[in-house]
Amino acid sequence: MTEPDGTSRAGADTPARSALRGARAARGWSQTDAARALRELAGRRGGPEASAASLKTQLSRWENGHARPEPEYRSLLAELYDRTAGELGLAPVSEPDGRARLRAELAGAAAADGTVVQQWAVQLAAAHRIDDELGAAGAAGVTTALVEQLTRTLRHTLEPGRRAAVAGVLAGAALLAGRQRLDADDPDGAWRQLDVAGAAARESASPALTVAAAVGRAEVLCEIGMAHRAVAVLDVPDRETGPAGPPPDAAARTRLAAARAVAHAAAGDAPATRRALEEAARSFPAIDAVRPGGPAVELADLHRWHGRALLELGDPAAAGPLRSALAAGPTSARARAEIHTDLSRALAGADDTAAAGHARQARALAERIGFRSTIARLDGHPPGRPR
Repeated sequence: MTEPDGTSRAGADTPARSALRGARAARGWSQTDAARALRELAGRRGGPEASAASLKTQLSRWENGHARPEPEYRSLLAELYDRTAGELGLAPVSEPDGRARLRAELAGAAAADGTVVQQWAVQLAAAHRIDDELGAAGAAGVTTALVEQLTRTLRHTLEPGRRAAVAGVLAGAALLAGRQRLDADDPDGAWRQLDVAGAAARESASPALTVAAAVGRAEVLCEIGMAHRAVAVLDVPDRETGPAGPPPDAAARTRLAAARAVAHAAAGDAPATRRALEEAARSFPAIDAVRPGGPAVELADLHRWHGRALLELGDPAAAGPLRSALAAGPTSARARAEIHTDLSRALAGADDTAAAGHARQARALAERIGFRSTIARLDGHPPGRPR
């Protein structure tokens, strides 16, 4: 019956409001009178059926500018008051043509200066903090909206330096969105976000973000049972940065080596797994600070990846680094849920009581943060197998 037009009460002095109210006043009608007359006219013209009380409510909303009448009511109102739709302020709102839309988008992107980009970076940092506590359940909406805004801005940004700055924030936001989609057991959606992250990372010329995008893709491939392809994907950062480009920092090197260890383990290559774990351990001590905008690596992460790789190999020693990961106090609820899940698997058969306790803690965390893929693991559906 009505079409919301986004008009707020503060901006309610619209042509439609004053014209509709004026036309009714010119007839000497109350809103009840006008609603009754409109209902009778609609009945004669075969228009929409509605009670007089309902039409009175709608008339009030139309006159106050809170909604626009649908087309069939616009024509009826014009006939009722013997005026044109334009005279009543009800002429159709014309859509801008393609040229006008493009000019508007380009102007909007040009207005996104360094201060605006910095604010987006602040929003991304806030989304990460929310994600650490609430996971996809609390942060996915914020992250997705940020990715959409940044994608639109980057598409219409012309100046190369500004494009690189926007791309850097977009890469980080899409990485987080991809992680959240994977948590939600949506590997296809995760892959799409990580594709955006990879392209943005390349445009931003950030080796750390390029590595993070490749690691994210590898996680998705392992999740769907394609570990051998994951190993190949993790060779991409070396080819893309190359000898001419800046090398990844220590955090990125650690993350890349650990991801290779997990992928090799999932593919059943124990020697390559252990070489990659050694490389991750060598790189980790060189991390001296978290670089703003770059993926962070904690000691708990290093132990967690070590334990996950050993678990994939079926090595009973996996429980050791996993316990160390838990003791190191991981920041995010996601990491804690993953560690408890892996410990429940590592201890199964050797200490069923402890395994059950870790499974309960993992499930409680996973349900709180919307970590569906972990819930599936706990329900006996490992990645890569049909459910």
